[in-house]
Amino acid sequence: MASSSNVSLPSPSIFGGEENDFWSARMKTYLRAYDLWDTVVNGYTPPVEGNEVEDLTVQQIKKQKEDSTKNFKALSFLHSAVEPSLFPRIVGASIAKEAWETFQEKFQGSERVRAIRLLNLRRDFHNLKMKDSEAVKEYVSKLMKVVN
Repeated sequence: MASSSNVSLPSPSIFGGEENDFWSARMKTYLRAYDLWDTVVNGYTPPVEGNEVEDLTVQQIKKQKEDSTKNFKALSFLHSAVEPSLFPRIVGASIAKEAWETFQEKFQGSERVRAIRLLNLRRDFHNLKMKDSEAVKEYVSKLMKVVN
């Protein structure tokens, strides 16, 4: 009988620059399944070189190694989940959090940009009216476009 830890997950969704919200939700779930989401959210601080390294306990060294491994696993998943045309945007990132934030800033926008988009969507929704010459199917299609 196979244990649940032997179950392999499907590959992450490939991001092509559209539908960032859906891709972000899928990637968050994917990274959580591998216990890597905290690494993306909290970031990773590489170990400091020099005398401070010599003063670390074995447990601290193991923790740093584990954190480093998680960071590079998460970064690897992010690298493999984007189309080649978008890869140059994150190729220079050595920390998964940095790569994630690059995509969020570019494709989701800052808080101000999102607020403006939301206002525009609200306006579009309130101005949406069915024309006399318009079929119900066409109107529903326009409505779903705004909703999505």
